[in-house]
Amino acid sequence: MKKTNSIIVILFLVFCLAHQGIAQEKVKLEVKPKVKPEVKIEHPVFVFESVPEGVHVLHKFVIKNKGDALLHIQDVLPP
Repeated sequence: MKKTNSIIVILFLVFCLAHQGIAQEKVKLEVKPKVKPEVKIEHPVFVFESVPEGVHVLHKFVIKNKGDALLHIQDVLPP
């Protein structure tokens, strides 16, 4: 009888410890902050006025990354 009770207590403790470990693992996964890039363009549109033929018009678009991860800019094409 004592042996059976001891086995039941040991199994119960193993189950409780295993369950607690799984619960802690779930909490660790949910607590991690999401790391992602965030694009910030102060003036995303620039309207070119009429210019004489042959005159070059330049404009710089300032693009900032306000996020936590590296921002990759690829395949930039005119509209």
